Amino acid sequence: MRDLFLEIWSTLRQNKLRTTLTGMAVSWGIVIIIVLIGTGNGLMNALMNNAMDEVQNIIAVYPGFSSKPYNGIKEGTWLRMSDRDLAFSEQVSEKIDRASGNLEFSDTLSFGREALSSEVYGVDPLLKDIWNIKMVQGRFINKKDLEDKCKHIVIDQDAATQLLGDDKDYSKLLGRHINVGNIPFKVIGINEAEEQSWGHQSYIPYTTAKTMRTDGAWLSRVTLEFHDLETKEANDAFESLYKRSINNFHGFDPEDTRTTYMRNYYLSNQEMGKAIRIMRLALWILGFLTLLSGIVGVSNIMLITVKERIHEFGIRKALGAKPMSIMKLIVVESVVITAFFGYIGMVIGMAADFLLDKTIGSHPMDIGITQLYIFKNIGVGFDVALEATLLLIVAGTIAGIIPAWKGARVRPIEALRAEK
Repeated sequence: MRDLFLEIWSTLRQNKLRTTLTGMAVSWGIVIIIVLIGTGNGLMNALMNNAMDEVQNIIAVYPGFSSKPYNGIKEGTWLRMSDRDLAFSEQVSEKIDRASGNLEFSDTLSFGREALSSEVYGVDPLLKDIWNIKMVQGRFINKKDLEDKCKHIVIDQDAATQLLGDDKDYSKLLGRHINVGNIPFKVIGINEAEEQSWGHQSYIPYTTAKTMRTDGAWLSRVTLEFHDLETKEANDAFESLYKRSINNFHGFDPEDTRTTYMRNYYLSNQEMGKAIRIMRLALWILGFLTLLSGIVGVSNIMLITVKERIHEFGIRKALGAKPMSIMKLIVVESVVITAFFGYIGMVIGMAADFLLDKTIGSHPMDIGITQLYIFKNIGVGFDVALEATLLLIVAGTIAGIIPAWKGARVRPIEALRAEK
């Protein structure tokens, strides 16, 4: 094996410029693959981040207005949801594991001389998983907070910093009391601020929020956690059943579809997953087509090499060399060229991904009311590097097969007669 590589090395040294130019085409193809996949991953990560990365088996139900009169109910009547709807929802279908509600209102948070405006959510502990709320200090609202109607609050780290007068150590606010309007609340947790959020978001127990509302404590949202709804057809049938049931419960027309608006996170994640798979496949195809030009170049160079060494191969065969040994020599040389320059391209591509991530992948775009990521965490993982390695080996083998077959078929007498 050592002699084989020494012989290949000697051949490549005799044709440095030709080998380098051919290898550059392979390197460029790998660079394109790595950069395409890296930026594709960054785009998909941004989509998931901007979508708030909610958990799957969840349907959010928002109250709407009737679109037509029915049994004395006028068109445009608001369907008001309350605690009764939570208990009723869990009886609609055996597919529903749990129903929870939340109230939403705006208020002023103040601490000493500092104050800011925040959206205040009266929530169930389930919301932490639904919205993927990440805690940086303390804890989230728990079941005991609900049962005891505790005046506890969870605020985001940016709000905590502002309330402390821009003190960066927001943990100092943990355990202290701040005012929500005129009511003191104990800060029990500080969560990671959402970069794409429109403003500050604070969370208090749902039962406590009900006592603070003066409009009858109507729910701004009901969240259904479900199981065993695997297909779009099953989800559509479930949503239709729920809408008819909730309309009957409130005395609205069972066929009125505008009384509630439902957001199915499970279907959304399914569609996003399908789009991501299609996008990833398209990126691989585009990258491979670019690499194909390099493979063709290597194959052409190997054909020229075979022609130049036709005398040598004829002499080898005359001395008893088997066709397989000649094929192995040519194919291994092709693999060496593609692998060597391919790895160079891989390093350059990963460096390009790193540079792109540091420039455009780590900073959200400010669109005024919120911040959105176009790319996030640009780069490729070990699995992609392994796939690219296998692709290089296959590409090198394919590039060398036709020239190797031609070299192995040469007859000694014809080879010796060929012009040098």
